Amino acid sequence: MENNSYSVAVLGAGNIGSAVITRLQELDTEIVDINLTKVLVSDITKDRAFDKSLLTEDIKDIVDDDSIDLVIEVLGGVEPGKEYIKSLLSNGKAVITANKDIIADCGNELVQLAQENNTCLYFEAAVAAGIPVLKPLIESLRGEELSRVTGIINGTSNYILTSMEEGSSYGDALSTAQELGYAEPDPTNDVEGIDAMYKAMILSLICFGATPDKDNVHTEGISTITKDDFDWASRLNKTIKLVALIDNEGGGFNARVHPVLIDTKHPLASIRGALNAVVVEGENVNQLVFSGPGAGAAPTASAVIGDVLSACHQLSSNQSNWYPLRSQKNDNKNFDDVSSSWFIRLSVTDQPGVLASIAGTFSENNVSIESVIQEGRGEQAELVLVTHEAPEKDMQNSIKQISSLDSVTSVTSTLRVYS
Repeated sequence: MENNSYSVAVLGAGNIGSAVITRLQELDTEIVDINLTKVLVSDITKDRAFDKSLLTEDIKDIVDDDSIDLVIEVLGGVEPGKEYIKSLLSNGKAVITANKDIIADCGNELVQLAQENNTCLYFEAAVAAGIPVLKPLIESLRGEELSRVTGIINGTSNYILTSMEEGSSYGDALSTAQELGYAEPDPTNDVEGIDAMYKAMILSLICFGATPDKDNVHTEGISTITKDDFDWASRLNKTIKLVALIDNEGGGFNARVHPVLIDTKHPLASIRGALNAVVVEGENVNQLVFSGPGAGAAPTASAVIGDVLSACHQLSSNQSNWYPLRSQKNDNKNFDDVSSSWFIRLSVTDQPGVLASIAGTFSENNVSIESVIQEGRGEQAELVLVTHEAPEKDMQNSIKQISSLDSVTSVTSTLRVYS
């Protein structure tokens, strides 16, 4: 890399923005000579841990400054960051963002805008913070025919599920996550899978050239998972994880986020606490696993600095955006047509013919049962069933019909089984 000098601005000075600014100021000038010239904030009167002369409240001070080569966006949320990035790219400035919401919303559009203006856009930190996932997918694996990507890409939900596996209730695990700063006061985006959904949309673009609308990414969270589910998972040599599943198998593309029962021998089963991991499957590489800290100011800042170095190298070479984005080869597959095997717990009346009526209902919907366990005697019993793989629509019809049987008191739990 040529040791040129680059003028850099940062949009945002919150936890992540402050960590990025600290790292920029610590960079070895033998690697790259960075000159931090502007920091956009909402309140310039607030005390900061860096030179106040850098502060501005006006984005035009950055967009219209021809001396600024590179801008780092760490504001959070979609607006105004999206419009800021569009203006910056249109003015030929390189942009680095850690903003998953923006890239999920219009990443393909922004990459094209960067290319049209002979500049670059980087967003490694938007998916898994400190875990280098996107660059290997874009560069090292560009010639690989990928089939499936599976990720634990929300540290909050994984921390909660790990705590529940160790014996905590959902409520206690969530409270502890909030005390430790892993979960926001309103944890909805994390525990209901929304954060993971945005990241799944980005992985869809990078791995398969797909741009699914968020309404077409089936999303479920973990708030209905119970300790009993973990007890049963353990008995079946499995655990429970919230995963993003993006696949291009069976002639169709689909992205989805939901909890799964996963075998304890699978690499994702060992990802505990707030850690993240992404498993990439391809024709020639078989299976690759990327794991590490997927959230937090320091890991995110590390990924941002990596992008800064890449962008500086690109600027010194006078190259346009290097993303050779894939083209989507297969049509989108409706979630109703995605096949999974299922774990189902039922509370039933303990009387003759109950299992036969349940099995008959499954059969009518072309679903076959792999195994059945019955526990309890007397008026009530618990049936635990694992099915063979069947399309989502057939499973949902089966569950709906079974729940209306006179012999079924309640459908206690349903979980898809990862295979």
